[in-house]
Amino acid sequence: SEEEAVLAATRRFYDALEHLMLGKGLEPMFEAWHHTDRVTSGHPLGDWASGWREVEATWRIFADFGRPEMGGSKVTELQARVYGELAYTTCVFVTAPFAGGLKLNCTNVLHRQDGVWKIVHHHADKAPGLEKTMEDLAGG
Repeated sequence: SEEEAVLAATRRFYDALEHLMLGKGLEPMFEAWHHTDRVTSGHPLGDWASGWREVEATWRIFADFGRPEMGGSKVTELQARVYGELAYTTCVFVTAPFAGGLKLNCTNVLHRQDGVWKIVHHHADKAPGLEKTMEDLAGG
């Protein structure tokens, strides 16, 4: 079903995030997204990113922190709603143990183009406690 396809695309996105945080690279994350000026994201630490160049830059910053001990995140309560060529998912993203296992409510919007569902918007709750963890990792 289309709902199952949207859920699978969203799981690929979170698998790509785990891949990135393990220090294994950006390719799966970039594959999960449409690369247009209309994509947007809001991460737990930052302001809104608008357009593929800004969104891509946010993932590059996260990838700079990636290393094997940073794995272990998971997604729970994943649900999808499909409206023609658009869909959205909601879930709870549980950060990896290094980040304290924080539970962040997330929303993702996907667009189907040429039969393929990809992310056009990602939003995660703000997590002030995560900022300190990332500063510590950056050495500052």
